Amino acid sequence: MDIGLSGYQWVLLSQTNPAPQHLKERFGEVFAQVLYNRKDLFDKDFSDDYIIPQLRNLINPSYFYSLEEVAIKLVDAIKKQKRIVIYGDYDADGITSTALLVNFFRDIKVPVKYYIPSRFTEGYGLNKEAIKSISTEADILIVVDSGTNAIEELLYAKSLGLEVFVLDHHEPSDFWTDKNPLSFDSSINIVNPKFYDDEKISPMFKHLATVGIAFYLISLIKRLLNIEIKLRSYLDIVAIGTVADVVPMSFINRVMVKTGIEEINKKHRVGITKLTEAASIQRDINTQDIGFMIGPRINAAGRLADARKSVKLLITKDETRATILANELENLNRKRQKITDNVIKEAESELNKYPFENAIVLGRENWHSGVIGIVAGKLAEKYKIPTVILSIENGKAVGSARSVAKVNIYKALDKCKDLFEKFGGHSAAAGFSTKSDKIHDLRYRLNRSVEEVAEEKPWAVKEVDMEVPLSYWDKGKILQIYQLAPFGEKNPYPKFIDRHLRVDYFSVYGKNLVILDLRDRNKKVFTVKWWKGQDIINQISVGSIIDIVYIPEISNYKGIESVEFIVDDIRMVK
Repeated sequence: MDIGLSGYQWVLLSQTNPAPQHLKERFGEVFAQVLYNRKDLFDKDFSDDYIIPQLRNLINPSYFYSLEEVAIKLVDAIKKQKRIVIYGDYDADGITSTALLVNFFRDIKVPVKYYIPSRFTEGYGLNKEAIKSISTEADILIVVDSGTNAIEELLYAKSLGLEVFVLDHHEPSDFWTDKNPLSFDSSINIVNPKFYDDEKISPMFKHLATVGIAFYLISLIKRLLNIEIKLRSYLDIVAIGTVADVVPMSFINRVMVKTGIEEINKKHRVGITKLTEAASIQRDINTQDIGFMIGPRINAAGRLADARKSVKLLITKDETRATILANELENLNRKRQKITDNVIKEAESELNKYPFENAIVLGRENWHSGVIGIVAGKLAEKYKIPTVILSIENGKAVGSARSVAKVNIYKALDKCKDLFEKFGGHSAAAGFSTKSDKIHDLRYRLNRSVEEVAEEKPWAVKEVDMEVPLSYWDKGKILQIYQLAPFGEKNPYPKFIDRHLRVDYFSVYGKNLVILDLRDRNKKVFTVKWWKGQDIINQISVGSIIDIVYIPEISNYKGIESVEFIVDDIRMVK
C-alpha cells in the first residue's frame, strides 16, 4: 500500500480500472488510460465531439426533459407582461443564476426584480415572510438554487397568487418518491434533472449547477420568443457559477466553462474585469483562478455581508460602480480569510475534548456562520474524515458538513435527520439547522452512521491515473491530455506516478514553494515544483530515494513554453 507524506493512500487507476486494448490502439496507452479513468463523462464511443469541448456540440435544450414545457409557460407569462421576481441564494451558484437571469431579461427588455435572502437572518432557501413581501409586487416567482424540497413554502406562494418556477439541482427528498413534479401542481413548475432516471434525461444534465440549468432555460426562451441575441456572452457568468459550485466537469459543463473562460478573457463584462483586477490577476484566467480567486470573492459577500453586492457587480454596466463593488468584495474576502483562520485554530483546540473515530463534530458560539463550511472542508482534508462545524447562537445551531472521497455525507446525515429543523446537501457537502442541545447526540450518531454508509477504509485516497516516468513527456503529449480541459470535479488534472527518484538538490522559496532536482534510474535530472511542501520537507534530505505523484504542465514564461512538473505527493522509499 502506497501512502504519501500527505497521509493519502495512492490508488492507481490503471490497475483498478485498466483501459481496454482497443482504446490503447486508438489513442495510445497513456491518453487511453486517462480517458478511461473518466469514462462516465463521455459517450460510450469516446467520440471526438465529446473529448474536445466545442460550443457547437452543446447538447440541444430540447433533450432536457421537462424544460421545454416549463419554458413555454414562462414565455406565455412574459408575453402577458406578468411581473417577475427572481428569488436567489447567497452562494456563488445562487448569485450567478440570479445575475444570469436578470441580465438576460433586461437585455430582452423584460422588467425583472430579484431578491437574495440573508444568510444570517433568513438562512438557506425560501421563507414565508420573504414570499409574502414579494407577492405584493410580482405575479411570477422564479426560485434558483433552492426550492425542490420547500413544499410548504411553494404552496404558500401559490396561495398568495404567485405562479412559481423552480430551477434547482439539489437532491429531491423522500416527499417526491411517489410524485411527479410535472403534475404536482399547475402553479408550481420545478426544473430539476435529478428527479428523473437516465432513460428520461441524459446524466450529463444532472451534473449541471443551477446556473447551467438557467442557461438552458434562456436558450429555450430565446428560441420560443424568436429573438436575436447572442447567448455565448452569458457563459462568463455560467463558468463562474459552475466552477465555484464544484459540480462534475462532464461534457456540457466543460463546453460552457471553456467558452465562458474565453468570454471572461475578452473582458466584455465590466464587473468581472474589475474583480480580476482587484484580485491582481494580470493574465488570462483559467479554472483554478475561478475556483481559488474569483469564486471566493463572489462568495465573500454572502458569507460576511450582503450577497446582493455580488449580484450588483455581475449586472452593472457602469465602470465606476463595478470598481467600487469589486474593491468591496476584495476587502470582504480578506476579512473572510482572517476569520476562517481564527475559527480553524479554535476548532483544532477543541478536538482533544471530543475524541473522534469516524467523524468530527464541533460547535461553538461566536463562530461565524459564513465560514463554517470552509472550516469543515479544511479539517476534513487535514484529518481525512467527514467534518461538521456548527455556529451556535441563542440555543440554535447552524451546521455545515464536508466529506472525504469514500463517504457520502448526505446519506450519513440523513440517518440523523430527526435531529434537524432544516437539512439538505449532496454526497460531498451538506448543511442543516438544529438546536444546540442536539449536538452531543449528533456527534455520537454521526460517528456510527458514517461507518454504515462509507466504503471500506481508508477513506482518504488520492487517485492516480497511471505510472508514467517523467522522461515520457514532451509538449505534444501534454497537449494531448489537455484536450480534456477544463479540469475540475470528477475530471481532475491528470496525475501520474514516477518511482525510485533520487533527490539531488532541494530548496525552499518563500512560504509555499519547494524546488527539487530529481535523478531517475537513467541518470537524467528533472527539476520539479512542490507547492505547500514546506510543511513536510524536513522528512527529505539530499540522497533520499522517493516516489512521486505529479502533474505535467506546459509553462509559459515571457512567451517561452516549456515542460514543467508539479509534485502532488511524495512517498519515502529510503
